[in-house]
Amino acid sequence: MPALVPLAHRPEAAVRLYCLPPGGAGPEFYGSWAALLPASVEPYAVALPGRGSRRDEASATDPRSVTAALAAHLDDACRDPRPFALFGHSLGALLAYESARRLRRMGRRGPVLVALSALPAPHRGDLERLMASVLTSGLDAFSDMAGPLPSELLADPVAVARLCTPFVADLVLALHHRHHDEPPLDTALALYGGDADPLVSPDQLDHWNDLFSTPATACLFPGRHTYPQDEAPALVQRLTQDLHCALR
Repeated sequence: MPALVPLAHRPEAAVRLYCLPPGGAGPEFYGSWAALLPASVEPYAVALPGRGSRRDEASATDPRSVTAALAAHLDDACRDPRPFALFGHSLGALLAYESARRLRRMGRRGPVLVALSALPAPHRGDLERLMASVLTSGLDAFSDMAGPLPSELLADPVAVARLCTPFVADLVLALHHRHHDEPPLDTALALYGGDADPLVSPDQLDHWNDLFSTPATACLFPGRHTYPQDEAPALVQRLTQDLHCALR
């Protein structure tokens, strides 16, 4: 199940930051973040089976089992009493949110900040409609969500299928998700998105405020759904500010 990959070893840092990658991606999605984050933040990436160095493992498609395993990893106060925060981009945002809710149901310590990027809130049906549309729209929708495929791969259907398999598995995971009403999460919220995202509108980002007790205004960066690839320095700078504000 999920594993935590340290992006930088900073035992003196004040806070841990757990980064959940988007659909089909592994810890390498956040590879540049260690150099961008300050010494006060110790970054980790979540590695799921079927992606990156774990590509030979079968992907997990049950959101309940994945978030239960994540929650068990994230709060280990006996091992590390420092506060922690969650950041999730695209499908990683769903896992970040549900992991925080799982921790609360378990009576465990929660994150000081839940930062969510480029995903509709799950309680209004927009997420399910988006996942169904992407799943049935072929490579064009894949490119919108994950970025364009390398041209040399398009001539090889087997290579395309192998590349897309973990992405499709994450779409299935999202389609298996069912939202259940609970009280709003009493933790700080941060919202981010691309100003030209064809998949997620600013209004859909704002609907996350229904699910948290402390509202947030979405911060939009130049770009489409994959904006973190080009806007990593600006995104990490804003995330650092929001994280330090939550710690205060």
